[in-house]
Amino acid sequence: MTPPKTIIIANPKGGCGKSTIAINIACAYASVDRDVVLIDHDVQQSSFDWVKARPKKSVPIKVLKPTADIPIDHCAVHDMPAAVKVSKILELMEGNYRLIIPLQPSPTDIKAGARFLMSLEKSGHKIDKDLVTIVANRVNTRTSYYKVLQAFLKDAGYPIAATLRDTQNYIRSTGAGLSIFDLPASRVKYDLAQFGELMDWLERF
Repeated sequence: MTPPKTIIIANPKGGCGKSTIAINIACAYASVDRDVVLIDHDVQQSSFDWVKARPKKSVPIKVLKPTADIPIDHCAVHDMPAAVKVSKILELMEGNYRLIIPLQPSPTDIKAGARFLMSLEKSGHKIDKDLVTIVANRVNTRTSYYKVLQAFLKDAGYPIAATLRDTQNYIRSTGAGLSIFDLPASRVKYDLAQFGELMDWLERF
C-alpha cells in the first residue's frame, strides 16, 4: 500500500467516530510497515489517551500535536475535532490528500453532514469529489435511515467508501490502546473486511 500524504477525518458533529476511524487507519498502515503519524487536533486529546494505553508489544504508533513537524515521507492521519471550522479543513486539503467524513445513519447526523458538505462546496475551494468520501459508521443496514443516507449521498454525488457495523470490537479495542488490526483476525474477520474497503478507497487514486 502507498498511502496518501494527508488523510483528514473530519465532521463538525461530535460523536460520529472520527478518532476511532483515525486510529484504525494509522494502525492499518503501521501493521504493513508504512510510515504513519497520527495528528490529534482535539482538545480532548483522545488519540493521545489511546496511545498512552497502547501495550508495549503492539506495533508503535506516533501521535503528534498539530504544531509538530511531520516527518518527511510519512503519511499524516489528521483526527479533527468537533465544531472544527471549514477553513481549518481546507488548509489541509492540498496536494496528495483524502478527506473522510464519518456519518451515522440518523436524522441528526444526516442533516449535520448535509450542512458540512454544503459549507465545503460554498467555500470557494475547488472540491475534487474523487478525493472525498463518506464512511457510514455504526450501521445497521436493515434500518430505514441507512437507506435515507444512501439516497442523500447519491444525490449529493459523494460515495460511501465503507459501511462499518455497530459492534463492540471498535469500542473495546480502542479502550485498551488497540485497533481491530491488533486483535486476532478470527475474532474481527467481518470488521477487517469492512474496514478494508476504506483502505482500498484510500489507495484508489
